[in-house]
Amino acid sequence: MVSTIVILAVASSALALVWSLLHTGHSKICNGQDWEEKKHEIDVQIFQAILDRDNERYLRRSLSRSQFESVQRKRIRLALQMLQLAEENAGMLVRLGELARTGRDPALAQRADELIATAIQFRLNLLSARLWLSLKWFFPSWTVSVSPFQARYRHLELRYRHLLDLLIGVQ
Repeated sequence: MVSTIVILAVASSALALVWSLLHTGHSKICNGQDWEEKKHEIDVQIFQAILDRDNERYLRRSLSRSQFESVQRKRIRLALQMLQLAEENAGMLVRLGELARTGRDPALAQRADELIATAIQFRLNLLSARLWLSLKWFFPSWTVSVSPFQARYRHLELRYRHLLDLLIGVQ
């Protein structure tokens, strides 16, 4: 009985994970212009500054323990909000890639598939970053680093630019 419950829980979790990676959200993205209007501007350098270990060490030395934990939790909350915006952007790009795949141009479809795969991989990375940041929120003194968000986000943007260039060439 217990093993059945555990198996059902694991299967449900796996389904929820797959759904969250593939779900594009409620955004109505129909073309590249919609993306440009609805995307969230995310400055990855600010994200890095929020989670910078040197800044954290400085705060740890400069503040009392309770002040440090309070400030650290605020910084982590801000980082988590930035990750949520990045996830929404990735969802919109998955939707844009799905729209681009409906065309008849095989090169466009290939770029769209690359964009979708990159966005899904990025969303998976966001899940692990969110897990680490959540743990760090509970244990603010814990020194843990988040995966290189900047490089992955720029890679996703680069894939989008390639797809956009191809879309412009088709029109």
